[in-house]
Amino acid sequence: MSRTAKVLQLLRLYDEQHPVLRAADVARRLRVSQATAYRCIEDLEHAGLLEGIGGGLYALGPAIVEMDRQIRIADPLIEAASDIARGLSESTRGTILLCRLYGLKVICVHSVAGSAAPAVIGYERGRAMPLYRGAPSRAILAHLPVRTLQRAIDEDAAALRRAGWPIRLPALQQRLQGLREQGVQVSVAEVDERAHGWAVALFARQQLIGSLSVVREHAGTGADESGRIGDLLRRSALRIEGRLEGITAKSGGGLQAPEARPARPAGGHPSVTPGKTKPAQGGPGS
Repeated sequence: MSRTAKVLQLLRLYDEQHPVLRAADVARRLRVSQATAYRCIEDLEHAGLLEGIGGGLYALGPAIVEMDRQIRIADPLIEAASDIARGLSESTRGTILLCRLYGLKVICVHSVAGSAAPAVIGYERGRAMPLYRGAPSRAILAHLPVRTLQRAIDEDAAALRRAGWPIRLPALQQRLQGLREQGVQVSVAEVDERAHGWAVALFARQQLIGSLSVVREHAGTGADESGRIGDLLRRSALRIEGRLEGITAKSGGGLQAPEARPARPAGGHPSVTPGKTKPAQGGPGS
């Protein structure tokens, strides 16, 4: 493994359970010598990505915060979606989530709080969430390419099984085909006890880039209101995709989620008839 790869792996060691690390922790978890661990830490300190906080402990550094700001102000997806998300929040009174694929997890990159949403939503910005549960995740899962689905089966079969998904590729593909035909994914209390979620996949130039979701309190959301929210969500997604076409055309670049290159369903997002939205059948009951 190259030194660059070791340095990048070191950064991935930090999570909610490991907010600070010692060189000995790094050496053990990366299976390298303590001297190599110190060299990697030193590289990251010079770049501002780590900082010593005393007692031989190291935490993520201020450069991470600077990079986060750059993402918030320059990510083409956030640029295309931010004001549309605000309008969607006002019209649905729900919290709007913009999510991306992150390895075999889903991460919220932007959100807009809504007046009728639960006080606590698991999909907070920057928190990695399961790929197999919740409407925001399921909208992405439904459109993943075969190689990513196979990777999930190979590396994450236990999590798939716990979430009620098949762990054989043909059966999983068949289940996901039904979700793609459904279009708008709906979940009730699947991730958060009081949450009712709706989500659709987002594409840029036929490539899957993430999902757009509405989350509201489950109580008081009837079939007619659910259908209205699904329709508004679908229309908002199409507007975001139209903007992304313009942004990527200007830059000459592309925008996609890692490892995700599925074909868009024929005809774009399936239409949603108000009052006819039904819960997804792909997994347990955001």
